[in-house]
Amino acid sequence: MSAVVALLGAACSRAAGWIAAGGAALALLLAAYGTGRRDGRTASRTQTLERAARAREIRDEVDRTVDRLGDPADELRRDWRRGL
Repeated sequence: MSAVVALLGAACSRAAGWIAAGGAALALLLAAYGTGRRDGRTASRTQTLERAARAREIRDEVDRTVDRLGDPADELRRDWRRGL
């Protein structure tokens, strides 16, 4: 009887070691997954901010170009001559 108890004790001890190793491996995988998601989210935000900044630069350049052109209605009124 004591031999059976000793065998069961050894089996439980060995199984506990395997379970602990599996748990540690699972914890490492979950940590890597979480880190990857966080890094991906950060990269996505950075890319979105860069695109928004580039769009603002383009919009500002277009606004400056339009401002330099002047008002077309004023040009037409100035250049209009009666009787030509």
